[in-house]
Amino acid sequence: LIGADIIKDEITAHKTGATFVGERLINRTPDTIFEIGGQDSKFISIQEGIVVDFTMNEACAAGTGSFLEEQAERMGINIVGEFAQLALSSKSPIRLGERCTVFMEKEIGPYLQRGVTKEDLCAGLAYSIAINYLNRVVRGRKIGDRIFFQGGTAYNDSVAAAFATLLDKEIIVPPYNGVIGAIGAALLAMEKVKAFKTETKFRGFDLSKVKYELRVFTCRGCSNFCEIQQFKVENEVTYWGDKCSDRFRKHIKSEREPVIPDIMRARQELLLREYEPDKHDGAKIGFPRAMYFYDRFPFWAKLLDELGLNLVISDPTNRKIIKAGVDSAVAEPCFPIKVAHGHVADLLDKGVDFVLIPNVINAETEFPEVNSHLCPWGQTMTYVIGHSPLMEGREEMILRPRIHFRDGMEKVKREIYEGLSRRFKISRRRSNRAVEAAYEAQRRFEEDLLKIGIEAIEKLEETGELGIILIGRPYNINDSGINLDVPRKLRDYYGVNVIPYDALPLKGIDISDVDDNMYWHYGRKILQAAKFVRDRQNLHLIYISNFKCGPDSYIKHFVLEASGKPYLTLQLDEHANDAGIITRIEAYLDSKGFLRWWAREKVA
Repeated sequence: LIGADIIKDEITAHKTGATFVGERLINRTPDTIFEIGGQDSKFISIQEGIVVDFTMNEACAAGTGSFLEEQAERMGINIVGEFAQLALSSKSPIRLGERCTVFMEKEIGPYLQRGVTKEDLCAGLAYSIAINYLNRVVRGRKIGDRIFFQGGTAYNDSVAAAFATLLDKEIIVPPYNGVIGAIGAALLAMEKVKAFKTETKFRGFDLSKVKYELRVFTCRGCSNFCEIQQFKVENEVTYWGDKCSDRFRKHIKSEREPVIPDIMRARQELLLREYEPDKHDGAKIGFPRAMYFYDRFPFWAKLLDELGLNLVISDPTNRKIIKAGVDSAVAEPCFPIKVAHGHVADLLDKGVDFVLIPNVINAETEFPEVNSHLCPWGQTMTYVIGHSPLMEGREEMILRPRIHFRDGMEKVKREIYEGLSRRFKISRRRSNRAVEAAYEAQRRFEEDLLKIGIEAIEKLEETGELGIILIGRPYNINDSGINLDVPRKLRDYYGVNVIPYDALPLKGIDISDVDDNMYWHYGRKILQAAKFVRDRQNLHLIYISNFKCGPDSYIKHFVLEASGKPYLTLQLDEHANDAGIITRIEAYLDSKGFLRWWAREKVA
């Protein structure tokens, strides 16, 4: 309606405004932002000018300014000035904790009747705001030493004092704290207009002079039933109110296109290159499109082909598969393991005779002095699924050869024969030849992917363009149903040059100075990739993980040390929606110079 020159997420706006005001007016640069407004609150963590983490409050308003204002009004206290003065005069603040506003409201009256002073009640309310924010918004995230307290609530000195007391840290309330987000947005718009030497599109604040058409409707794309507002102004149509889908999202398209090919798509094609459905007669062997499928499938596809077994794979991860997996998992594993249950359910629906879920223990390594284990859930997945209600009465359908890739081809030959080939009366000689062919197929996949990756790195170096290296476990990076299709959105929405870490030349990179006993196979590769980008100024990291991943919770603490750069972590599970993820990505990309490329180079 107003003719915005730029559309930016509020996290970037707050960071930009705070940095500008801090450096220009008080000679302080924030590394942490507490923002509490009238209805919502935000926490932003900044490293070297880069937004590396943020979160917002949920629906509860107990930790926001509106709650404080309502309670002040009930007690007949002016929220401006008087409230803080009373609170700061308190000698024994009441402990109200972080409970729901409904319960706290019910207690204020009885406290007053029992003779509790307004000073102590006001101080208790100020503490409750701070405690609620720290416990329900920050939730254990790292808090820096240069904390800016922003938003309208920051005008209340008693809340700032409560934070300072609880944290034993200095709390800085910067000038213009109530409108710092607006200042940041204005700075971003001005920067773009100046860079492109164009006139502003701003229509002014008098919206009565702007002709527009408004249509309100309900999106029925999912169970959220978002109420969408469609605005049409001068033949431009925009949608507002969507929380969860791509259909009405206002994507921030980059004016730039990637300079490298779509490596994620190329990788998927290479991964499936050996797969020929319905090639053989006989029993159908199902293979779930989950977990280690995403880096070992060429091996297994070629192996079964050479053994003359009919291979069937499950469908790509979708809502139905996710629901089936979540419903059938009896333990509380990580999200990818739950999804693996759903893929087995999909294979059962396809009428397979057997389900191949290899019991893979470890992986090859060029550093034999250190172990190279897969995670415990991955190692035991075949048994966990086998004992779930999904397989009740049919556990014998599961084929689970125990595989130690670390111990070399000869041992794997024996394990394949004992755990798979012999069951189908296949000779040891044929089984061994099949294993050799499978190793060769896996080698071709890895070499061809590496070739594409090296060419992409060279192209980025040649052009000086920025690139994002995706690190994480292969199923988190490559399963679009698990990662909310983040790799594609990075490329399509923002023009980002995306490279998965297994397309990088990581061989020989020593991480012993970071962790000399990294016994997790993928952990080693992740840290090798982090060291790879360390001296390449145009490469940055996004770590895609999931909640409940034990190894990742340990590994991620070493990534900053290995890379020397702030990086973004995206943690996903079955409850994730991409609205928050997209905001997080935009703030990170903007900080790294991907979205405002005109700020790091002259516009022709």
